[in-house]
Amino acid sequence: MRTPRFISIALFILINVLFVDKYTARITEWHAVVSIAYALFTLGVLFVLPQLLKRIHHPQRWLWVLACGLILTGIGIQYAIDPMGLQVDRWSAIHHFLDGMLEGTYPYGQQTHLGGYGSPFPVWQVLHIPFYALGNVGLSIFIILGLYIFSVWRIYGDHVGLVATVLLLLSPAIWYEIAVRSDLITNIMFVAILVEWLMYYRIELREHAVALAILAGLLLSTRLVAVIPLAVVYGYAFLKLDWKKQCLFIGVVATVFALTMLPFLFWEGSTLLFFEYNPFVLQTRQGSILALGLFAAIAIGITIFQKENLQLRHVVTGGLLSCLVVIAFIEKMWIEDAWNALYSSMFDITYLSLALPFYIIAISRFEVKC
Repeated sequence: MRTPRFISIALFILINVLFVDKYTARITEWHAVVSIAYALFTLGVLFVLPQLLKRIHHPQRWLWVLACGLILTGIGIQYAIDPMGLQVDRWSAIHHFLDGMLEGTYPYGQQTHLGGYGSPFPVWQVLHIPFYALGNVGLSIFIILGLYIFSVWRIYGDHVGLVATVLLLLSPAIWYEIAVRSDLITNIMFVAILVEWLMYYRIELREHAVALAILAGLLLSTRLVAVIPLAVVYGYAFLKLDWKKQCLFIGVVATVFALTMLPFLFWEGSTLLFFEYNPFVLQTRQGSILALGLFAAIAIGITIFQKENLQLRHVVTGGLLSCLVVIAFIEKMWIEDAWNALYSSMFDITYLSLALPFYIIAISRFEVKC
């Protein structure tokens, strides 16, 4: 298990170092030193954690103290920053979508406070109605963080839950998502949580094919990238189904997804399908639908070798999500001849954080086993 552990730690640190380097470069010329210091500090924490865990007598108490500290500090940060001054518009994409929907104006035609358009699909938008009612759709991240920590603790135990909480605290990428009220990490954490509970309760595809197909269709109606974690977990089971059941499963997934889009298709179909900034186009800027399908197929292929052994599923899922984004970046750099523009507006490094919830669980489990 040394290699998967090394890969998870290295990629967790690398992703966060990119955030540290990009944003400290705006305030100091010593950004490279700060980035190296962060990497060494995180490595140091991970080095001593296994020994500290053996000496902590009440890990659950520390877990919830740190979790509450994370959430309360995050809420304070959010309300200390004027959202209208943010140069990130994921929060206003959801807020203005719901504004339009509740006022009877076509939601996908609503512009953000920066003049952009919303990319999440309808299920994810609708799930934010309670937070919209509270006046801050960014609050959803705290509910999901709480559920994520609770799920890891409940499924894997006190020590794994504690390490996961420490890693969340150590992640500048997570703090960035909190500060700018982004829903990207929230979305993939939501998917990760559901997948963890499906595994915990041993929900098998052959016994619950229709129910899982409905769930998959609904999850795809948040963001299409949800297909990767599902493919990693259920890919082998899907291949074991006969072709009729495979067709039924795919048909139910497609039907459920289509049904969530149908009201908006009837509302203003030309805008949904042919608008330059429709959600399908926006969701595939960092990886085409073809690439997403290819990586889903790779995920299923990997499960042939794993079969029912899903011990490394978190590393595999995180790795596939990382590769999907990196390949999309390289492709764009090649096309635009922009090899030195990683930190420019042409690229959005926050997409790399999609892998973090899976690396965090993987690292936490490895650290406890050390």
